[in-house]
Amino acid sequence: MEILNGKYEVIQLIVGTGGVADGDLVVISAGTIVASADGDKTATVVGIALDDGDVDDVVAVAAISEGAILQAPYAGATKTTLTDADLGTLFDVDTETQIDLDDTIAGCALCIGYNNDVNLIKFMIPASFLYL
Repeated sequence: MEILNGKYEVIQLIVGTGGVADGDLVVISAGTIVASADGDKTATVVGIALDDGDVDDVVAVAAISEGAILQAPYAGATKTTLTDADLGTLFDVDTETQIDLDDTIAGCALCIGYNNDVNLIKFMIPASFLYL
């Protein structure tokens, strides 16, 4: 997962349960950052981890601001490509580095572009999902 455009600030945060890896989308959980997973991320998304870290490590995070454009691989068992009809759709996170095209329930990744040749989605995180 990477930031393509927009404002972000590099900050240092403490890692929680499960650790994080460089490139993970991270969320706040119990006052620490953890790698995101599927499910509702309302007001918890922080940004992208810039380092690997285990529990209680302090790692650098690119904390994204409203309007930042991100890019990540996508996957889906039923839905395997994107079309222009998907622009504006909120997809869920599948893993900490991938978007799930089959899940639009409680999604936080607003589709604004795509490249089906290399299975990448360009997306924004709406302000209501951002922690900072």
